[in-house]
Amino acid sequence: MFLLKRLSITTVFILAGCVSLAPEYQRPASPVPQQFSLSRNSLTPVEGLYQDTGWRNFFVDPQIAGLITEALKNNRDIKMAALKVEEARAQFNVTDADRYPQLNASSDITYSGGLKSDKPTSQQYDAGLSLSYELDFFGKLKNMSDADRQNFFASEEARRAVHILLVANVSQSYFNQQLAYKQLRIARDTLSNYQQSYAFVEQQLVTGSTNVLALEQARGQIESTRAEIAKREGELAQANNALQLVLGTYRALPGDSGMNASDIAPVMLPPHLSSAILLQRPDIMEAEYQLKAADANIGAARAAFFPSISLTSGLSTGSTELSGLFTSGSGMWNVIPKIDIPIFNAGRNKANLKLAEIRQQQSVVNYEQKIQSAFKQVADALALRDSLSQQLAAQQRYLDSLNITLQRARGLYTRGAVSYIEVLDAERALFSTQQNILDLINARQVNEINLFTALGGGWVE
Repeated sequence: MFLLKRLSITTVFILAGCVSLAPEYQRPASPVPQQFSLSRNSLTPVEGLYQDTGWRNFFVDPQIAGLITEALKNNRDIKMAALKVEEARAQFNVTDADRYPQLNASSDITYSGGLKSDKPTSQQYDAGLSLSYELDFFGKLKNMSDADRQNFFASEEARRAVHILLVANVSQSYFNQQLAYKQLRIARDTLSNYQQSYAFVEQQLVTGSTNVLALEQARGQIESTRAEIAKREGELAQANNALQLVLGTYRALPGDSGMNASDIAPVMLPPHLSSAILLQRPDIMEAEYQLKAADANIGAARAAFFPSISLTSGLSTGSTELSGLFTSGSGMWNVIPKIDIPIFNAGRNKANLKLAEIRQQQSVVNYEQKIQSAFKQVADALALRDSLSQQLAAQQRYLDSLNITLQRARGLYTRGAVSYIEVLDAERALFSTQQNILDLINARQVNEINLFTALGGGWVE
């Protein structure tokens, strides 16, 4: 008899979660082409999987690696993302607990007596255990639990996305700081050259080889460069502040690393890059988990149309004397089966189902938007690769030409063949081109970082 009862109870528990009214999950079709257009991009063949590349292999400079490691420990965004994961985990545990029997113990003492003094006060001691369990025949509790489970998985992917974004922000902030250092150095070197030119023109004025106009032109160039230095100093201070913010700590920052530092390794990609690589991006995986959670919510909304069956049972004992609370004959038991059948609720269940279906459709659109946005980010970074390289090569050739032009202009001015304005034009063009080259180098570095992160890199350690 005991075995039969145990088998019956086991069967009830098995049947309680065997039905789910959630729609069968199907990943939406990709709304982007199957491959990226590589016709204008020279990509480097690579062995193995791109997604196995971690940020430590991408950022080869120890200075950057140290800054990223420090930011991952101290940045408040990454700490908040970790707390949101714990929050989602706790919420899942709360919801999932409703699927299992609930056992509670209680005890109380009741004092009673008459309003007149001739009736003595009496007391009643009660103690008991109560067991409650909802038979989840239609999967309402299971789907509610599954929805929170998928939301927990989504929070994990959101944390990964914050991690990758932080790696990109730290590296870009570092490169912006180094760019400000280099631009400031060029401005100061240019000022030194202008001061030497001013001294030369001043000496020529004394000997009568030039006029006051040339001297004032040289003086104006000096003041213009001093204004440029002040501008670059302000940009350097802002770059330092931005770097400290992403690091999450206000320690001493790195100084000028030099002109020819090797900071990153180029992104290695196969010659035929499939857009399916985007599916490894954490923001897209987060959107997919949210879509699965929306499917589970539909299942829970559908289950609300069906009867809800719950069992409540208990053991209790009562006595007017504490010593007799657990004596034989003082206890009793009860079992209360309960069935709730939805008959009329002013369309609430139907509206909840409609709401769940609309939110599921929103999740599909959100998933597709994330893929399209990711595809554009990768396509833009690929398109800029050759463009930036060609611009940089052309600017470098232009710089070489300007150096020759400046030397010849100075020689001609010394011999009185041209006015000083020719020298000034060559110097201004040289200074501007040097700054443009630095901007292009920084843009190429940032573009490689954008490509690295757009493909979902930066998470693997």
